Amino acid sequence: MKKYIKVIIFAACLYTVAGCDKGFKELNVNPNNPTSLDPVFLFSNAELLTYASLMETEATVVQQFVDPFGGVTSAFNFNVLNQTYTVLRWNNAYPNSIKLLEQVLASAKSDASRPNLYNEARIWRAYNYMMLVDTYGDVPYSQAGQAYLNTVYLPKYDKQQDIYTNLVNEITTATAALDPAKDVVTGDVFYGGNIAQWKRLGYSLLLRIGMRYTKIDPAKAKTIVQTAFNGGVMQSNADNCYLKYNNTYTNPMTQQIQQLTNTYYLAEPFVTQLKSTGDPRLKYISAIYTDPGKALTLTPDTTSANQYGLPVGYDSGTLPSAPGFRGGGGSGFKYSQVNYSVFGKVTAPQFFITYAQTQLLLAEAAYKGFITGSPGSFYANGVKAAMDQFTTYDATAIIPASTENAYLNNPLNAYSDANALKLINTQYWITSFGNGAESWANFRRSGYPTLAPNTYPGKQIKGSFVRRYTYPQTEAAINADNYRAAVASIGADDLDTPVFWDK
Repeated sequence: MKKYIKVIIFAACLYTVAGCDKGFKELNVNPNNPTSLDPVFLFSNAELLTYASLMETEATVVQQFVDPFGGVTSAFNFNVLNQTYTVLRWNNAYPNSIKLLEQVLASAKSDASRPNLYNEARIWRAYNYMMLVDTYGDVPYSQAGQAYLNTVYLPKYDKQQDIYTNLVNEITTATAALDPAKDVVTGDVFYGGNIAQWKRLGYSLLLRIGMRYTKIDPAKAKTIVQTAFNGGVMQSNADNCYLKYNNTYTNPMTQQIQQLTNTYYLAEPFVTQLKSTGDPRLKYISAIYTDPGKALTLTPDTTSANQYGLPVGYDSGTLPSAPGFRGGGGSGFKYSQVNYSVFGKVTAPQFFITYAQTQLLLAEAAYKGFITGSPGSFYANGVKAAMDQFTTYDATAIIPASTENAYLNNPLNAYSDANALKLINTQYWITSFGNGAESWANFRRSGYPTLAPNTYPGKQIKGSFVRRYTYPQTEAAINADNYRAAVASIGADDLDTPVFWDK
């Protein structure tokens, strides 16, 4: 009987289509669910979700940070492969900022009323891909983020040299195309849509990518750097590109450090550099706590003479045998940790590209003859800007101009052509503390600071330092053909294979 009732109802609908269909479409649409999303919201989210490396990764490779409790398998010693940490940038970038930026570009490109949104997204997309190339080498680029747009689920890997060439073009053309007379991207979390600042960001990023070529193609580096310099790079700390945090939306890097205060320490080479040169930034970065496990409730000891970085190459078991062992303290060791009242606050900013970094790159560019100008002046500007930057962490973290000048007049820090590359790039290492990816990239590019290899036993790397991170194992399993082609292109999927500019 039920069968015949269904047939009758179906037949009735065939003769009264309009009647049966009337209101059906409206009935099946959720009135509270938007049918389209303004791409500016996607852009804002892409900025917010841009991955900033944690202290356990690149900052440990360049000996700014160390955890003695991890042992041989820990990412904190980076003598062996640990994909828990090496895949973080990949697994954060592609499903988040990359996917969102590709969607923004697809939407804004066809909207003639939004050229600035389109070009700002191009610039920030270039930043994200540059970080991926610097970390892994060949990566998905031309087909990445296309699953929602063109149903490309297994993207090919583009050659890293080709990606960089395209990024230079993207940054150059997108920055030049920004127009203050056109749309204002009010949802932009970096600059609130300020076109002048976006132009300076674009050219500062172009400067950075140009300087990556100094090892392999100085002539190309010079051409790119000159374009960036003539275009107009960052002019002050007001142009810094960074994410602001508050007590609700907290800094993920410092939040993680605060969760395990007793296991995280500043590395000896980093603390020694700051302490031995009388660096006034030391007290805002470093602190000693009588009980590391209770650091968040204790008053930090920031006295310079009391700061000691934890030696590299030891774990919690072997640390007592280290020369000058400082002893235990509560639930940890009597070594310097992050100052949780300034740098380590959960409201601390996350910097991506800064005026200080830009000035230091210009100092090296001027020293190499890429641009005109005094390398010593660029150097001094960069150091002072890096010190002034600490008021962004805490309004009370003020370093007086007289203190900055005294530091720069100290023979250990004063600029000289004879030690230019060492001075400039050691300062870049310090300035980039908190942005481990950039510290690591510039260390590989410049060779500074001069660091002793980590001697922790059981290492798997053949060289002295990790040169790249390996691809996620999921790529080998799911995107196997493209993964194998990428490995054949770069030579080997290991921690020793350098990226193309690191030759």
